[in-house]
Parts: sequence; C-alpha cells; structure tokens
Amino acid sequence: MEFNPFDDRWWLAGSSLNWISAAIAARPAWMPCEGAVERLRGRRARTISAVRLLAGYRTLETRQAHALDPSLPALPKAAFWLDMLGAGFCEPGFPIAVDGRQAASPLSADWMAVRLPPHEDIMPRLAEALDLTPPELATLAPCRGPGSLDWRPNLRGQRQYDRHNLICADLAVARAAEGWRTLGEAWGRFDLICHDPLMGAGGPDLELIGENETVCIELTASMGQSLSAKFNRWARVLRHPGTERVHVVWLAAARTVEGIPERLAALSAERPRQHWAIAEDWRDSPVCPDGFAPEPGTPPEPYDWMRADMDRVGEAVGLPGAGSWKRPRVLMGDSIPF
Repeated sequence: MEFNPFDDRWWLAGSSLNWISAAIAARPAWMPCEGAVERLRGRRARTISAVRLLAGYRTLETRQAHALDPSLPALPKAAFWLDMLGAGFCEPGFPIAVDGRQAASPLSADWMAVRLPPHEDIMPRLAEALDLTPPELATLAPCRGPGSLDWRPNLRGQRQYDRHNLICADLAVARAAEGWRTLGEAWGRFDLICHDPLMGAGGPDLELIGENETVCIELTASMGQSLSAKFNRWARVLRHPGTERVHVVWLAAARTVEGIPERLAALSAERPRQHWAIAEDWRDSPVCPDGFAPEPGTPPEPYDWMRADMDRVGEAVGLPGAGSWKRPRVLMGDSIPF
C-alpha cells in the first residue's frame, strides 16, 4: 500500500505511532537477534547509510529511506531492516489502529517507520560493531552542540511527533527527485547555517540546498504566541552575514489548516525572504502564494572537509599538493553533507 503521511486515516489515534522499544527483553519472533550484528558487518556501508539517514531525519518510513538512498531496501520485511531491529540499532513504529485490528509486525503492517532508539546513544556500540573510523563517525550526525569540544555524534533517537517527521521526509523525497540536496533536522541548525556557534542549536525541520539558494522548511500545526517569536528569530538569522541566499518557507501542516494560512501570510508579508504555503500543496508543487518558486539548478558538491587540512599537513612536512592525493574511503568517510 502506498504511504502518504498526509492521509488522515493513519492519525486517527493522534500524531504518534505505536513503537516497539529496542530495550524490551522479549523480542518478537520476527526480530532476529542472533547473528544480526555479524550480518550487518557484511553490509557495513549500507548500515552506515541507514544510521546517517535516521540521525538526520529522526523518523523515516522504509520506502522514504529507499527513495533518499536506493541502497536501502524499501520493504519493511527486508532482511536488512530486520537485522537492524535485531541488533538494536533502530526500532520499528506502526500506525495505531482504532478498529481493534492492530498490526505490529513488518510482515503484516501496511507500512513501518524506523527511528534510532531514544533510550540509548548507540554510537559506542555501532562504532565497535562496525569498527568505524573517526571521520566516518563525524559524518553520521553533527557534534553534540554549538561550540562543543566533543566532536562525536549523538546517535540517540528523538521523541517527536511522528506525523511531523514523516511529512518532512516526504517533502525531502519530493524535492530530492527534482535535484535538490536535502538535509534533515539534525543538520539544519542555526550555528551550522550561519557558521557561527553563537547562533544556537535551533533550526529548520528540513533544508534544501540548490545552486543559487538554500531553502529552509518550517512546518507548523498551530497559531500559538510562539509562532511570531519564531518568525522574529528567523529574521535575525537572515540578517546574519553569509545567509543572503537563504529563504524560509513556512508550511501549514495541521490535520485541519483552517486559520493557519492567513496567520502565516500576515507574518511572512512583514519579513523579507520568509514565505508560506500549505504543506501538501507545496509537496506536489513547490510554489508559494507570493510567487516564490525556487529551482534547484546544479547544487554544489558536499564540502570536502579533509582536503584543506591535508594541504596544510603536506606543506608542514615538505609534501606539497597532499590535498590532491587519493585517500582511502575507510580513512575519509563520506563528506559532511553541507
């Protein structure tokens, strides 16, 4: 069955899913524990990619994960996802049935979401299981806070509204198909956008990087007093040097959006480079009512964070041009995605 996070039938019991904790003592029969870590060692690159996506986007349905990285299987009953669950590197979530026929198995559910376990930082276990190098660890998720001296990623799941996260992932899939580079909430931090640790750890729900502009997506489902404060904070961010190409799009994502579009239109009209739209409409066609219609162009390649350092090291030891040398993948890891 095709999964659409905007379909209200999945959220009749609320905006959260039915999660099976990775910490439970008695695992279901379909969750193979024995040999799971060893099998994942044989799929090392795929396991790293899955953890990186889950750390960035918080919650993903398995077909969304496949769309963002085709090396990951789309079906929830795939052996890879069952091994990830068995190893405790992620945990499964299923839609809550209000008719009494609850499906809590990837073999029978209409779809399955996955997230990192919220009760544990899996970084130490993952690093040991896959023998991860420091560069590989550094690409899994950003450091633990603005200006933190601890460079290690925090691989602990975040308890958030699942509908919100899955809508963000759906938007990322739609825009990635058009050519945008997409970053999940973990990487979309103000300190990283502004390259300034004083700007703090807040940020957008989704970041789209194109050739000529970066579009930050904010989902909102309410019109509380904090909404105006959020607009004002973004106004301060957009005045920061280096953010001249950044735009913000506020998307009304409530199950009933009545009244929210008018509020977003009024707040965005007063502030430059802030726009609004209805989330489901913007997923299908990224055009805002004020005419803002960003195009991806040819997005820049991910920043090669090691090359400049290698140049400096080479100069220090009398080996000019060291930054151009070919480096083993196990040493380099993948580039940091911004």
